[in-house]
Amino acid sequence: MKQIDVKNITFDYIVRDENDQIESSIRALEDLSMEVKPGDFIAVLGRNGSGKSTFAKMLNAILLPNFGDVIVLGMNTKEEDNLLEIRKNVGMVFQNPDNQIVANVVEEDMAFGPENLGIPSEEIVKRVETVSHMVGMEKFLQKSPNKLSGGQKQRVAIAGVLAMKPKCIVLDEPTAMLDPIGRRDIIETVTKLNHEEGITIIMITHFMEEAAAAKRVVVIDKNRIQMDGTPGEVFADYRRLKEFGLDVPQVTELAGKLKSAGIPLPDGIITVEELISELKSRKTGT
Repeated sequence: MKQIDVKNITFDYIVRDENDQIESSIRALEDLSMEVKPGDFIAVLGRNGSGKSTFAKMLNAILLPNFGDVIVLGMNTKEEDNLLEIRKNVGMVFQNPDNQIVANVVEEDMAFGPENLGIPSEEIVKRVETVSHMVGMEKFLQKSPNKLSGGQKQRVAIAGVLAMKPKCIVLDEPTAMLDPIGRRDIIETVTKLNHEEGITIIMITHFMEEAAAAKRVVVIDKNRIQMDGTPGEVFADYRRLKEFGLDVPQVTELAGKLKSAGIPLPDGIITVEELISELKSRKTGT
């Protein structure tokens, strides 16, 4: 079953002059296709300018393709009558949480989305209580967002999206402005939402360690999908990743170099624990 079906999409950013004549255009995506299934956790990688953020904005109709179609739960994003339902089901979390937080109190911010959907007040109260626990912010409901850390603000932004009960959340570099502790908290939060709540996660990131937490990694370069597989499958081809301007987790590169030096290690090692376990098994002969 497809939750999102991206069919041969092409998108150009068009620059117009003061007479509304096309002055220039920049192609961001070209003939790109991809399927997303319920419960997927997909990390999308790509260097700056590769088109990955443009792709993210296509998934809930912030941007519409010039050619091709994006189908969400059977609804085409090009059809205006579908927009509200699409955006209820595919929530967006952006890089800077300050751009997404609109209220002066955390509780009110979490309630903002459902209020705009016309959800009854009693139901909104229940949803805010539920989502605040889901992201670990239940003790901060009466706080001002201005007094929160960057990671806490981002969790509030995620909760505000969750309160609309989406089936999928798209996160566009949600940890780019956070410190390592904030990044860890957000990755733990979205991993929990995927594993325990079954929410589909599509996360744009340039941190390889974050991508390693996903079930599937997609690499976009030159406006197209160049690689698509499990983290182990994609990171095993670290030389090709470097051709696309990307690194791999340090442990993956180390494992690759050890293998080249003659140590019989499997492809796709992405954690320190995996490497230690493999090396110990070689040493003990088990």
